[in-house]
Amino acid sequence: MTSYTYERGFRLKIISLLLDSSWIATYGTLVKPEYFEQEDEEKITAAILAYRITYNKLPRDPDDIIVLCGAEYALTVSKIFDIYECGDNALASDKAIQFAKEQAAKIAILESVDDVEKGEFDAPIKRMEEVIKIGQSMISPGIDPIRDVDKWLYSYWNAKVRTGLYHLDTLLDGGLGVPELGLILAPPNRGKSMTLISIGYGAASIGSGKNVVHFTHEMSIEQVAKRYAARIAFKFPSREDNLSIYEDELLEQARKLVPGNIRIIGGAQRMTTSDFEGHMDRLLEEGFKPDLIIDDYPDLIIPPKSYHERRFELSAIYEWLRSMSDKYQCPIWGATQGNRDSLSKEIITMAYIAEDIGKAAIADVIVALCQTYEEEQMDQCRLFIAKLRDGSKKTNLIACKFYSDCQAIITTDFIHMKDEKNA
Repeated sequence: MTSYTYERGFRLKIISLLLDSSWIATYGTLVKPEYFEQEDEEKITAAILAYRITYNKLPRDPDDIIVLCGAEYALTVSKIFDIYECGDNALASDKAIQFAKEQAAKIAILESVDDVEKGEFDAPIKRMEEVIKIGQSMISPGIDPIRDVDKWLYSYWNAKVRTGLYHLDTLLDGGLGVPELGLILAPPNRGKSMTLISIGYGAASIGSGKNVVHFTHEMSIEQVAKRYAARIAFKFPSREDNLSIYEDELLEQARKLVPGNIRIIGGAQRMTTSDFEGHMDRLLEEGFKPDLIIDDYPDLIIPPKSYHERRFELSAIYEWLRSMSDKYQCPIWGATQGNRDSLSKEIITMAYIAEDIGKAAIADVIVALCQTYEEEQMDQCRLFIAKLRDGSKKTNLIACKFYSDCQAIITTDFIHMKDEKNA
């Protein structure tokens, strides 16, 4: 990218763009006061933006801006209004995005000095990623749902990845899409990981044949591999088994049932957001294009930014995770834990999410795994659709068979809530 020298007069032209309603309609959030190193330019930019926010219109009288920013800036204000009335701002309009990027980059570099000296690189990387995004959302004017039907209709359906849980896929109109985040909600040790294994298997198996990336933070990659093997071969290997025979059976079943590919990453360790993206980028470089991402416990990801309260960190993690669906163009399933009260509930709703209810607002789909003691003895459970942003809402409860020995959940029927004892 060619770097330009933005002299005083040209910078004033960029500020004068804030008085142009047609330019503001497209680029309103682009130019910020902190991008100007001269005090008067920063003050006047802030005053123009404050006027617009307060009165929901652009200032037309220079005296109003002088009142807001101070009489000592009257000459600069008059100059800016003169430039605006002249109307010769074509070049300034063309270079405004680049100006904003370059100024934001300078700020990001200065703010990152202390982090780099401490050996902390996540924050500087995130700052520069935000710089790169400047102006990107303004390049496209959006789509017309009728004239641009070819731009959204087919891609919307093609991006759906089925879970393999028939009744859930029915409610999701074919599965989870892009950019969507789905969460499995359940109390501790109640089947969240098993449900995610079933979803990963369903995406990679016959009928879909998708590429699945499974991130694990709770278990070793060997433990997760063993669970996928159990789902494919219908049984866990044991010490007493002839493991060579088990291997042959597993490979034979996989050839028949799993045309897709599954890649497990992690291994019972905490991971930064940069680590996560680094793994994804490396897979792409190797030629492995993921169709579905599974993360077994997003709460354990180190957030992109530190906060004083854990709930804000969790919201940041889930907002970031949902953005990964858009970045890598594949849906994401994760798991979140229910609080202590959820252990005794027959129906687990969003209200029982542990630590941060903000997850509920961020996720597109929340599926609660509900199981009483009696159901556990009969290898049964229910899936309660606690949240569904898009899809069929005919019912929100699904009966299932629950086979922990082979890591399989099989949906069997829809249940009406009125049939539930404690609905």
